[in-house]
Amino acid sequence: MSTVQAILDDAIEWKTWTSDAGMLAFLTDLQSNILKGHGRDYTANIFLSFEGMPQEKISALLQTLSYLTTSALDQLRAAAAYSATKVSGGRVLCVFLTANGYQRLGVAQSDMPADLAFRAGMQARGALPSLRFKNIPVDFPGINDPARSGWERGGPWDPGKGNPDAMVLIADDDAGLVSAGVNSLKDAFMDAGVTVLGVDRGEAQRRRQLNGSPKGEGLEHFGYVDGVSQPLFLVEDFRANPAWSEAFVPSQFIVPDPAKCTPFSCGSYFVYRKLEQNVQLFKKQEEELAAALKLTGNDEERAGALVVGRFEDGTPVALHPEGQAGVPTNDFNYAGDNQSDPLTATCPFKAHIRKTNPRTAGDDNERAHIMARRGITYGKRNRESVDEDFSDHDQPTGKVGLLFMAYMSDIAEQFEFTQSAWANNTNFKIQNTGVDPVIGQQPNGPADIAWTDAITASSAMFDFKAAVKLMGGAYFFAPSISFLQKGQRPIAVAALQ
Repeated sequence: MSTVQAILDDAIEWKTWTSDAGMLAFLTDLQSNILKGHGRDYTANIFLSFEGMPQEKISALLQTLSYLTTSALDQLRAAAAYSATKVSGGRVLCVFLTANGYQRLGVAQSDMPADLAFRAGMQARGALPSLRFKNIPVDFPGINDPARSGWERGGPWDPGKGNPDAMVLIADDDAGLVSAGVNSLKDAFMDAGVTVLGVDRGEAQRRRQLNGSPKGEGLEHFGYVDGVSQPLFLVEDFRANPAWSEAFVPSQFIVPDPAKCTPFSCGSYFVYRKLEQNVQLFKKQEEELAAALKLTGNDEERAGALVVGRFEDGTPVALHPEGQAGVPTNDFNYAGDNQSDPLTATCPFKAHIRKTNPRTAGDDNERAHIMARRGITYGKRNRESVDEDFSDHDQPTGKVGLLFMAYMSDIAEQFEFTQSAWANNTNFKIQNTGVDPVIGQQPNGPADIAWTDAITASSAMFDFKAAVKLMGGAYFFAPSISFLQKGQRPIAVAALQ
């Protein structure tokens, strides 16, 4: 029988659950969406406050939710069935707690997730002027999140509301079923005395491409294929994707649940950020950068590819001078892309996907900062069909964006490092690189705005301002299902029996 550490230290062959009792125990106690994205097109993220609730009532609520929570094994079996039959696996439900939620539940400090960033919370960490990370004796720019007063009004992140204690995620391929689930849960929450702060709804945007998925490739609202470079840590996924280069061990994203309800109880830290996209501004800047670089005709599209690091169809700009209109590839790195010579600099160091995943071959320290992203778009754009691009006449300045969600084993060393030491750092990866033009939250310096197109050898000074704004978010932990069932409240649980 496998031990939990052996499971976390190597690629998981999940189908061994039929013969390995340890694997069975691990997969039935781990929540879904961590080992593999749930893949549903509609989601609802319900944010809850336990303020004023007795601890035994919170424990009873979590116990009830545990019976609805989808396990990793349930999700993986449904995914395998979908691959064979194309029949949807149905609803997925996940439960998350903030540090404040653990405190309201009355969990002992020793049984709470110990990550210092998690315990401090996203608002406190996002306001720090600088951050320092393991084994690097220098300070990096702070995350520089906007103050809560500038967050989205009217929903769960309204400045007048409190911070969430918990989040429940419901996902399905049928929008009506997601709405029905939300309504049923709201009734149950009301009966239990829970305050529903609000709901963020996600709706995947897709575009079918030549030789791509019949369902279509996932898009973000700037029109680029999204979620391409996901780390894989299932043996079955490696076999299905032999050219996929992002192979990782589960311990980078999964940790033992500190409550230790069973020897195989595990969970994951979870970062949630609602990012609003100003499509009109981004597209205007793409055009202005193309003009500054003297790109005309079909070459104009390369301006956006230099900013993002991929063409809209997912083709890496490091591999091709134009889009390939096929399946987005992940089998590449930046070796041989000599940034000291502008004529061979095919992908700028400041390009978004290079800033957030530098892909230096053989650099394990660099790879240790990668997260398992599970985001989905929110808001809707007008399109005639899934085979079409977004309309040039429908470029909203707000109310659309990305619900950024990611799992990791260390919030500071993964999410915060990516945002601070990479995206916000004008000197990563070389001096005067500039901030990430998509998600950077620090201003560029005067020497950080140079752009060069390697194909035409044209250069320009152009400060590409980020068109993405944080509208809300929090740090969570996805506990084991057995923790939700027991609530780690022995006295309260005994009282309910």
